[in-house]
Amino acid sequence: MIQNILIITLLIGAVFFVNTSLFAQNNMVVTDAPVVVELFTSQSCSSCPPADRLLSQIADQENIIALGCHVEYWDHLHWKDTLSQDFCDMRQHGYSSIRGSKRVYTPQMIVNGKDEFVGSHKSKLSAALKRANQNPLKPIQIETSGAEIAFTLPDAPHGSYRLWAFGYADEQHQKIPSGENRGKAVDYANPVRSYTNLGSWDGQAAIHKFSKPNKNLDGIAILAQKNGFGEIVAAGKFKF
Repeated sequence: MIQNILIITLLIGAVFFVNTSLFAQNNMVVTDAPVVVELFTSQSCSSCPPADRLLSQIADQENIIALGCHVEYWDHLHWKDTLSQDFCDMRQHGYSSIRGSKRVYTPQMIVNGKDEFVGSHKSKLSAALKRANQNPLKPIQIETSGAEIAFTLPDAPHGSYRLWAFGYADEQHQKIPSGENRGKAVDYANPVRSYTNLGSWDGQAAIHKFSKPNKNLDGIAILAQKNGFGEIVAAGKFKF
């Protein structure tokens, strides 16, 4: 009987080890602070599906603000991205400009406006998320009333910030019949459908309101970002 108990104990321990290992693989962040993960991607980019899958793996985590920004500049490759937006090109160029570069590429992932890397590199994402935990963003609280969105900004170090609102849709499933990804079907997490400049902010706590974008949206994310395209200091999301 003692031998049976030992066997059962070992089996339970093995199951626990497997479960915690899976938890470590699939849940890369354990924190209440928001973390913004942007992926610049395209349905016309043959290197992008692994990065799209990686974003989908973390998008459901409560603290993760995952945003899929589909660029237009690959739309000439025999397939027009059904989710592409010109403002995604603009935002990506904004990021490269503030870094003193003209280079843009897909799949590019950016965490909290700081860490930039090829979006299919899971190890680099894990490292960026760990760094995000060490320097947590302040939360932005968001509420809605009809067609109006209200958000509460926290106290932050005095500075020059730009407030951005991203309206996004739920995960989209897309079959791609032509182009570099011909024959593939890909799930795209939180594709961005609207992009609103909410003006400047000096870091003082405040409450602001704006009209909900006239788009078919499933959620909204608001970011406070240094000098427009620099480090993100505060963020929040709201599901409609």
